[in-house]
Amino acid sequence: MALLEGRRDMSFEEFDGHWATGHAAIIAELPGLHEYVQNSVLDRWASGAVTRVDGIVEVWFDDDAVSSPEQHTSTAQQDDEVAFIRTLTAVTVTDRRSYASEHKVWVLSPTPLDGIPGLSSPDGAISCGPDQDAVLMDRPRLRRESAPPRTLIILPTTPAGSRGLYDAVVSAFAEHGAPEGLRVLRTRTRRIR
Repeated sequence: MALLEGRRDMSFEEFDGHWATGHAAIIAELPGLHEYVQNSVLDRWASGAVTRVDGIVEVWFDDDAVSSPEQHTSTAQQDDEVAFIRTLTAVTVTDRRSYASEHKVWVLSPTPLDGIPGLSSPDGAISCGPDQDAVLMDRPRLRRESAPPRTLIILPTTPAGSRGLYDAVVSAFAEHGAPEGLRVLRTRTRRIR
């Protein structure tokens, strides 16, 4: 899973357009790729100063294809990343379930989190974190956050329900408190493969 911040000299539309076309074609050719999902950020809320997230990547590789995050890349991929990405923070996560929702609400917490205060998780919610032995992917030409989120809560939703769910999650953290650096994102999903 990777969190992407677009280059600051590009609009979000330029970032997202390049990611959805040229970059997607490069990733789709990686050996052993099983699934590739792009999540474009529509809305964001944070408690405190944090790195901006413009997109979240979900990639699944066949188990025998790679043994570390560094192995699922190509020179073409890394050359293209610098054309539209400023910050890339990628790590393997403990829950690799796939789901086909068109929209998602994400909670990215720098600390362990047992749910959303005052809000019951909807059906299909996934809570995960980095693998115990996870190593942050290194891209020498890109920035990365110093640490990945410790908890990711992913709430699949429909296009019609995504705004209401996002607002409810933001309100819950605003009312009950959120750890410094917590982010809530509302995304639109593109399943490339």
